[in-house]
Amino acid sequence: MGIEWPKSADKHDIPHADALYAMQNAIYTSTKVKINEGDSRNQRRVFVGPQHAQTDRLIEVLIELKPGGNFVVYHVMPLGAYYRRQMEEENG
Repeated sequence: MGIEWPKSADKHDIPHADALYAMQNAIYTSTKVKINEGDSRNQRRVFVGPQHAQTDRLIEVLIELKPGGNFVVYHVMPLGAYYRRQMEEENG
């Protein structure tokens, strides 16, 4: 399995290890990912999880799934209002 990290994933200075930790320990995941209209990329997924074991701070990690089990982590940031609301609505 290969993981790509474009510059967009580093915009908020969250370490790659923290993004992977959040994915592995996600409290919420969904394929309902906000995308630009007409975007024809592969399937995407959002993960919401703790940044690391010593914090309650949640981050959102967005990935694009590629053929062969590879993926691109293209967005990592502190949990914002959009995915917080989506998570709360789905989890009741």
